[in-house]
Amino acid sequence: MIEEPKLGMEFNSIENLMSYYKKYSKKCGFGVMTKWTERGEDDEVIYVTLACARGGKSRNRTLNVANPCPTGKTECKTKINTLRQDGVLRLTMVHNIYNHDLSPKKSRFFRCNREVSDAVKRVLDTNDLVGIQTNKRYGSIIVDAGGFENLPFLEKDCRNYIDKARHLWLSAGCAGALLEYFLRIQFKNHGFFYMMDIDDDRRLKNVFWADPRSRVAYAMKNVIAIVFPKTRHRFCLWHILKKVSEKLGAYGSYKTGMKNSLMKCVYDSQSVDEFEKCWDQLLTTYNLGENAWLQSLYVECKHWRSESMNAFFDGYVHFRTNLKEFVDQFDNALKRKIENENLADFQSFNVTIPCISRSPIEKKFQELYANAKFKEIQQQVNSIIDLNSKLHKSDGAVKTYLIEDEIFLEEFTKLVTHFVDFSKDNAVARCSCGLFEMRGIMCQHILAVFRCNDMNFLPEMYILDRWGKDIRRRYTLIDSSYDVGEQRTDSNRYLSLLNIYYQMITYASGSREHTEDARNKLYAMIELYHANQEHPSMTQIDSNVDSTAKDTTFGASGEVRSPRVVRGKGRPPSLRRAFRMEINMRRAKAKMKKAPAKGKCKEVQIF
Repeated sequence: MIEEPKLGMEFNSIENLMSYYKKYSKKCGFGVMTKWTERGEDDEVIYVTLACARGGKSRNRTLNVANPCPTGKTECKTKINTLRQDGVLRLTMVHNIYNHDLSPKKSRFFRCNREVSDAVKRVLDTNDLVGIQTNKRYGSIIVDAGGFENLPFLEKDCRNYIDKARHLWLSAGCAGALLEYFLRIQFKNHGFFYMMDIDDDRRLKNVFWADPRSRVAYAMKNVIAIVFPKTRHRFCLWHILKKVSEKLGAYGSYKTGMKNSLMKCVYDSQSVDEFEKCWDQLLTTYNLGENAWLQSLYVECKHWRSESMNAFFDGYVHFRTNLKEFVDQFDNALKRKIENENLADFQSFNVTIPCISRSPIEKKFQELYANAKFKEIQQQVNSIIDLNSKLHKSDGAVKTYLIEDEIFLEEFTKLVTHFVDFSKDNAVARCSCGLFEMRGIMCQHILAVFRCNDMNFLPEMYILDRWGKDIRRRYTLIDSSYDVGEQRTDSNRYLSLLNIYYQMITYASGSREHTEDARNKLYAMIELYHANQEHPSMTQIDSNVDSTAKDTTFGASGEVRSPRVVRGKGRPPSLRRAFRMEINMRRAKAKMKKAPAKGKCKEVQIF
């Protein structure tokens, strides 16, 4: 138990004072900084002030006012003053008044609580000599510490100490490693389910597994149709347009107008009717009605967008990843995603991004939204300067505005006109760009219309709870496949009793009499606690994994052999297959970099 600082407390050295106040601040949930220090002639500290890390005023050193640096300063007055008297440091003033929220569980992210020990530095140096990547070194340290929450530093601190990157070579894996992983996770988490499909030679063919958090996601399929009734899901436009030159390049009119007409149809259409008209005109003009590829795109336009897990596992797995490596990296990827989420919550909780305008709407978004989404809002606020708003027509309380917006492309700028319908009665605006409907971000065109109508408040319909700082994610109450529950009291109680149980059976199994006595007492305790059991704090997820997993998946013997490795012809590719358009673009860019500027001289400006 760390005592609260009080007047008259004494410390023998500045190190003891710093250690005490850091522990106290970590328990309370705020950071510490040394605000003022004064030394005597003998170079000993005679006066020191320790304050909250969020104290003082923010100083924006950047010259770009449209992109201010995030700041955590709130002018917090929390501090303590110490003065050396009679050879000891004595507290002469204590201020414990905070003007910000506290987060004890995330105190480890403060800079004052992050320190790389000498032992860890030696490990980092050794791994660097071997040639291990920084993120892999950090992952091994996490395993040794028993989780992210037990580390007094971040990966960024390790990178600051070691700035070199190497590759980590793992030993070859097999299907047995995957099976051992599933059994181990199932023992830790009874809500974990897996199934392995094997052939007649007992070689692995397919694998399926789901943890409790995955089962919680099943409800999404029923909610999507209710929450997003007007959402449209499409194939990825980027992938489609990458194939244009491959599918249509053989036509003689491809470079003389077909390509530009197709791009205009895709990018310049702002409504369904406009797109349908432009599409029919494209097919008629260039006689593309029989083109199978274009027909398939149009027929399947209502299909869901194709998704993949490549982005989720970026930096962890690749095309040469074997089963054992995938097992290890799968857990690391899950842990990293959750850790990044916690770090982002910490940043939004403790760091404030300054507003770039005087708009009360931007101020409201700053108070409610997480930093990442607030930055997107600021991009829209910053773009209002380039917009030209004109009142097109007025029909009672509904006004229609024309917003001229310049879109900057690679080689030129394009002027696009958007329509915004604004209702003064309910303060609702709808823009033809559809940014709010697609991404949940208020677009610059609606903000410009609000400014024209002197709107100084933010309507509730534009505030989405999912972007809020104080969002409560219900899925975090469910253990994932790697969770051991260090931060949950019920999981801690379970693990503590399990450790005591292991000690008990070690001694009780030494003789038959002790074993029988322990069995009888355990059954009696089970009946007692079952009769007086309290209601669980969270919903239990039913599972029949333990009784059926082995018999229904791979048989009683439990032997699973790895799949046969079939080598393809030629050298294995190191990159994905590139389209012809991508190759041509790379060659063109390379030529532009190598070609010197002709007939041009450098301009020299003298200030």
